Order: sequence, then C-alpha cells, then structure tokens
Amino acid sequence: MLEGVRGRHAGRALRFGTLQGMRYRVGETVRVEFYKYPEEALHYWWEAEVVEVRPEGVLTRMPVGSLFHHEARGRVYRLDHTAYVAFFPGRWYSGGPDLDAMGRVLEYYWNVQTPPNLEAGRIWQYDLDLDVRCRADHACRVWDRAEFEARKPHYPAVWAAQAEAAIPAVLAHVRTGRWPVRPPEAPRPWMPR
Repeated sequence: MLEGVRGRHAGRALRFGTLQGMRYRVGETVRVEFYKYPEEALHYWWEAEVVEVRPEGVLTRMPVGSLFHHEARGRVYRLDHTAYVAFFPGRWYSGGPDLDAMGRVLEYYWNVQTPPNLEAGRIWQYDLDLDVRCRADHACRVWDRAEFEARKPHYPAVWAAQAEAAIPAVLAHVRTGRWPVRPPEAPRPWMPR
C-alpha cells in the first residue's frame, strides 16, 4: 500500500511489485496519468501504445501528432516528435527517449514519481516534481528541484526520501545504458518543455 497516503487512494492495495498478473499486449492503447499529491488532482495525461513488455517493465510510445493533456496548465500539446516512456514496477521513476523523424535521440526525459500502478488499460502514479533530462550523449541535469523542495513537506516522508534516491538511480540507469537507453550519440540542444 502507499504508506502515509490520505485521500481517495488511502488504504488501497496498489501493484508496485511486478508486471505479474498485468498482461499488457503489444499494440494495446493505455491511458497514462500523473497526479499531484496531496491535492489528488490530475496533473497531466496522455494515451500511448504499448510497444514492448519485459519482466522489468512496459515501454509505451506516443507517435508524432499525439496529444499531451496538461491539466494543471489547461493546455493540450500536439507532439512534434516520437516519445517513448518506460514504466518500471517498483521503481520511483519512468522515462525514455524522445526521437526525431530520423529516429535519433533528441533527449531523454525521466520523471520522478511514485511507482506506477499498472491497471487494465491504465498506468497511473503521483508526480513528485523532480525530473532528470539527459542529452543524447548521456549528459544529464536535474530539473525542478525548487518545486520539489517547496512541496516536500506535504509528501509522506518515505516518498520524499525515495524521490531523492531516484535521482542517482536514474543517472546510473542512463550511465550503464539500461533499457530503453540507447548508445550515446552527438548531443542536441535541450528541447523546450
């Protein structure tokens, strides 16, 4: 269960451990949702295609033209690139490469979050503010640290600690080239976000 959680998800058993029992199919469309805590507000969401399922996680793809619904900003963005996002049961981050039309890495975007809840047709989690963005050459930067520090007192203590521990975990994930990270390429400019 989510330790220290208040609100509609309090006391609810969540699937943090494995993909066992959750059978996503390649080609299936899933809705991906990120919530803010403690507000229980939907922060942003999108629909994506499942393109790969492994014991360590599920990889989703948003092709060019996909819609990214940023509820907090009241905006809908149409992607001008292809975005891959891997979700790892039990890990406090998700992410993957953004690719140009030639299949080259523009950058990697990693979101620090609670472990994903894997449900039929849906993957949801709480956004914990911190992001790690990495260039195609695997040089990385942490973003939104001030936002995390401001919201940190509102998170359960274990969440705050896990969010901070996720940063070196993401950096190691990229440095060692674990799935779905590709071999280093020439760096590109940071993408506008």
